[in-house]
Amino acid sequence: MKELLKLNCVILCGGKSSRMGQDKSILPLGSQSLTHFQVQKFSPFFKQIFISTKKDKWNGEFALIKDDEHYKIHSPMLALYSILRHFDNQFVFIIAVDSPCLSENELSKMAEFLNKDFKIIIAKTQNHKHSLCGFYHSSLAPICKELLEKNEQKIGILFSMVKTQFVEFEDEKAFLNLNFYEEYKKFTENF
Repeated sequence: MKELLKLNCVILCGGKSSRMGQDKSILPLGSQSLTHFQVQKFSPFFKQIFISTKKDKWNGEFALIKDDEHYKIHSPMLALYSILRHFDNQFVFIIAVDSPCLSENELSKMAEFLNKDFKIIIAKTQNHKHSLCGFYHSSLAPICKELLEKNEQKIGILFSMVKTQFVEFEDEKAFLNLNFYEEYKKFTENF
């Protein structure tokens, strides 16, 4: 895990949260927001934590990477492009704000592939490829921009374009996404 301390982590907080019906990133989790929870959780493992967003909802509390304003859309590809162009020749760990169950266990298993010849290292369970949970190399920024220009918004397109490692996990719970208010409510009751 020592190699992670040289890398940065970016927490995705710029989505529309349309299924949730309200902004997920500022929802309370215990005595703090979901964003604060994720920052606190991942800070011990990385050099710096950044928040990917369209605007500052935290009054300057966090280091932000804002989406490129040229594009007037909500898109995971836009977030990925905006993040990766911010860094130079390095891997960045990207995680969605609504994935609060990921642990050091999963993180270290994905990190085992960092010194191999991959450009993307993401988690995969039996039911899903978790494209918003993994390591992306900053050299992918131009490809992301090219896809944006073609209005290709799905990150999965990248997997067939560059060398990608899918790291297999059995436990779906570690990759829980709080997409709907009922899921969030149930999670907070057991938190």
